[in-house]
Amino acid sequence: MFCLNILGLKEAISTTFEEAGVEDWKEKMAAFGADGASVNLGKKAGIAALLKKDIPYLVDFHCLPHRLELALLELQSSYKSVEVVYNILHLIWKSYHYSPKSVRALKSIADELEINILKPMQVKGTRWLPHVSRALKVFVSHKSGTESESGQYAAMLMHMQDISVNCKNADIQGRARHVPQKMKDIHFAAFCHFLADFFAILSRLSLQMQQNDIILPSVVSHLKETLLRVESVARIPLSDGHLAKFWEKVEGTQTFQGVTLTGSIHGKVAKRGGSTSRSLQSEMETAASLTLQGLHNRFGVLLGTESQVGKSPSYDSTKVVSDMLVFNIDSWPTRPGDLLDFRSEEIMLLARRFQPILERAGCKISAIQDQWISLKVMVNGQFRKLDYGSLWEMLLAKVPYTDDFKDVLHLVELVLVLPISAAQCKRAVSAQN
Repeated sequence: MFCLNILGLKEAISTTFEEAGVEDWKEKMAAFGADGASVNLGKKAGIAALLKKDIPYLVDFHCLPHRLELALLELQSSYKSVEVVYNILHLIWKSYHYSPKSVRALKSIADELEINILKPMQVKGTRWLPHVSRALKVFVSHKSGTESESGQYAAMLMHMQDISVNCKNADIQGRARHVPQKMKDIHFAAFCHFLADFFAILSRLSLQMQQNDIILPSVVSHLKETLLRVESVARIPLSDGHLAKFWEKVEGTQTFQGVTLTGSIHGKVAKRGGSTSRSLQSEMETAASLTLQGLHNRFGVLLGTESQVGKSPSYDSTKVVSDMLVFNIDSWPTRPGDLLDFRSEEIMLLARRFQPILERAGCKISAIQDQWISLKVMVNGQFRKLDYGSLWEMLLAKVPYTDDFKDVLHLVELVLVLPISAAQCKRAVSAQN
């Protein structure tokens, strides 16, 4: 049945192209991008594997936002402190999602506190990573710029305490007792504020990866920036971040949004932008370390950190994508003399890999190497400061570049059309539901 479904999907792809008037689609297809489900990217019986029987040079690519989502799911499942926060947020969401009565009661409390309340958001599920960031921000938000010090955190805590006393449903009552206990703990509250800052960084990367015009070299730059931000935020809280503001409010009073928190904040370590307790500092560093490890595991090819031990000796999709990073000009040497032989071998490997489709497009394979050298020298000397989009748009559209580099630019086009994100497809499917 599984194989029949795969064959049916392959046939559906073929039919869709033919109905769109693209009957020679196999001759024009260079890559296949999808999420990591076995039905798509299974090595033996996935759609990509079946397509490669007809298109040997096809590159299969695992959607970048999906990879990021998986890396953070691993953080949640492997680190207890993060899992506890996820579970509390899920219990709170569950309390209001399935009970309009609870939503009305929460809004009534908010009216008494003179604050605007937001409905708690789901933190678990299959949606993109930014929904986790939004759920955390809603959880710790407060009303600023007014005399009222109360906020979302205090309102939900008060309502949960009320439910734990007055609710007649044993399951809901038990849940309502557990949640306030955690919310009143200063260590838990502080870690939630750290995660709000932490997931904002990762959410930004996810949104960048979901852009329709994202290209491979840009992704590498965004990834490297994110690695630096993740490492930094665990050591030095953001000066205007949620955690720094939290410490500012609880310092000396141990009160947050009018709620007296339990536990101790003694033994704090002073940091720029705020202070953190030693145990909290350890938790922050552990979360950052596991995240960095997950990012390197999922994006090692793009970051140049993936081990080749035990890898297939064949020139597979992973190595092809790695070689496509030769067009990341940030990695090029700046001295003209060093550019001559820089990544010449990778360029010819790519040319041989895609030789059938390149020749059908009129590309002269033997001319690529000389054009590659000239292209590197010219870009390094004149256009190094251009962003990737502007650089390749100019070279692919303007004379004399379209003539001088017409053969090597075919490889650039393959890099630019690589389907590195399936976010647009997922949004289209979601819109139909």
